[in-house]
Amino acid sequence: MKTLPNDLRSQYDLEIKKHYYDRSNFILDTNKGKYILRKMNISTEQILFMYDAVNHLRGNGFLQIGSIYPTKKNLPYSTSRGQIYVMQTYKDGKEVEFNELADIKGSIKLLANFHKCGVGFETSLKNSQAIHIKDIYSYFSKRTRETHTLKKKITPLSQKTPFEIAFLKDYQDYEELQKMALDCTSQTCCKNIMTNVQLTNSLAHNDFKYHAIRRMGDNYTLVHIDLCTYNMQVLDFSSILIKIMQKNSWDTTLLHELITIYETIRPLSDDEKAVLKAMLIFPDKFATICNNYLQCKRRNNYSMFAVKWDNMIEYKEEQIKAAHYIKENL
Repeated sequence: MKTLPNDLRSQYDLEIKKHYYDRSNFILDTNKGKYILRKMNISTEQILFMYDAVNHLRGNGFLQIGSIYPTKKNLPYSTSRGQIYVMQTYKDGKEVEFNELADIKGSIKLLANFHKCGVGFETSLKNSQAIHIKDIYSYFSKRTRETHTLKKKITPLSQKTPFEIAFLKDYQDYEELQKMALDCTSQTCCKNIMTNVQLTNSLAHNDFKYHAIRRMGDNYTLVHIDLCTYNMQVLDFSSILIKIMQKNSWDTTLLHELITIYETIRPLSDDEKAVLKAMLIFPDKFATICNNYLQCKRRNNYSMFAVKWDNMIEYKEEQIKAAHYIKENL
């Protein structure tokens, strides 16, 4: 068992009775309860921002995130041998599965409550007016142009790789999804949401995946908000919905139910609904493969792209069918 360094122990006003090491973290049984000492791979500036964000969320009623226990020097992080750690309250739980209905619904409710409480957040560490927010419409437009660029690059080749052959066979279906997504939203919608982030000081998680969520009985909690910042909350929502859909054969009945669950807690604006619709339709995995291939300097390194392409193609028909449903019904 890995031993907890004495220099870490000495930085906290806690009596540590016992501990064990799990996934680069220390689980501690102390005189003040159970804690987790998490190994961090983010900057101290981001940790300070996260500390303020956790306190804001808990102050707004979102208690599904462990409070951060400061050091004797009142810092939200400790250091040992060049490594940074953060100590948070801890409860035993299990990772969620996005193919189990209870976990899916619980995760969506958790995200909605996080978003509801994550507004009005002000800190001296960052200014929401100065933060860079990704322009989704411009991103979609750029990736759509890259599809055309890749087609022009591949078509005249006399000797095509298996990936290039597969691309020419199926790219038109995905190009149609790209155009459909752009038709669902506009530059104005995106700009309105970006402006609203700055006006409301809205927090987004930016890494809301299964490993960031734990279940304890019927309750769900966030493991961390390490990458949180001021951002469009609809990006969190669309990202998790896409992951759930990919694991559940693009079940549109489930999709509609999850959006309803979310909106019961945190209603979406008309602009957010338009962007959500576009993001659910846009084939981002396809666009990413195309972009990576365009950036790749070695054509003979096609096997990696072929594997990713084959994995994507498996649910192409369900994705296309769902896209048409989303366009007409959401």
